[in-house]
Amino acid sequence: MANRITCPNCGRIKFDLHDYESMIVIDDRHALFSLRCPTCGQTVSSVQAIPLDLREEVRFAAIEVGAGMGRSNRSEE
Repeated sequence: MANRITCPNCGRIKFDLHDYESMIVIDDRHALFSLRCPTCGQTVSSVQAIPLDLREEVRFAAIEVGAGMGRSNRSEE
């Protein structure tokens, strides 16, 4: 999945979010992705929609670590 993210160093604008180096989940649909530009090597970060095919993986990872996205809606005791 190519997204329009601009590398501030070389101007490349297409990145595949599946090639992320790190992902900080913001909510059930968005995350801050950090990627390495394949053209110049610069680290580029951008808030993007989590690709649909990664959402289940992210949800299950959140459940495993007890993060917010994996929590149920019931209040904590």
